[in-house]
Amino acid sequence: MSTVTSADGTTIDYDAYGSGPAVILIGGASQHRAIDPRTTEIAKQLGESGFTAVDYDRRGRGRSGDTPPWSLDREVEDLAALIEATGSLAALYTSSSGAGIALAAVTSGIAVSALALYEPPYFAGSDGREHIATLQRMLDQGRLDEATRYNMTAIIGLPGKAVDQMAEAPWWPGLVAVAPTLVYDHQASHDIESDPDWRARWASVTVPTVVYSGDRTFPGLPEAADAVAAALSNAERRVLAGQDHGPAPEVIVPELVRFLRPAG
Repeated sequence: MSTVTSADGTTIDYDAYGSGPAVILIGGASQHRAIDPRTTEIAKQLGESGFTAVDYDRRGRGRSGDTPPWSLDREVEDLAALIEATGSLAALYTSSSGAGIALAAVTSGIAVSALALYEPPYFAGSDGREHIATLQRMLDQGRLDEATRYNMTAIIGLPGKAVDQMAEAPWWPGLVAVAPTLVYDHQASHDIESDPDWRARWASVTVPTVVYSGDRTFPGLPEAADAVAAALSNAERRVLAGQDHGPAPEVIVPELVRFLRPAG
């Protein structure tokens, strides 16, 4: 494990696998290495495929620190520190709401070689303010387990019984521990969804981009991926057979290698 220090002094912890063109993996809401072995396996397989794959804990999660107040700009600074540590131009592979960090980084002027966005969960015109306020109220009162359940049921739409079963899993305490970061992702998502002109917002994003979705994912996410791809000037769209909101490493890695090899 290695660390970098972000611009505000926050320590960001990461693992790097392999050698070659750099690829930084950016997790979505609540994802971090302690509870997300699938992303770590993607990083390892990319490392075996001729890339330097960086798998990191976003601020407030796992081994990384967290310096308040949060802003998307701070997460972009975290990413910039990781890119500097690789010593080369990096590509970015994002899961779900991690796309917001990658897109903000490019629009802020950070140079990257390519973007691979898996199921960016943005629904134009949605208003997440009430959900964000409810989550913040629960978190302020220390009700982390309840906030985690609220996110899964009221926001994501999972059945309560399914969440009850998930709460019995050994990784559940790790998920609950990072509940305070849920508002980070939802605030960033709200800012995107309430913007009436994504084309103007992302006009400076001209690097080669691919937007993925699975054909067994949550309702609405394929259409969300369509909309994000349509708003980007240099994006291709790919649908992966048999995949849900978390793609299998043996499926996504060959796709990433196909897409990223020319950029490397």
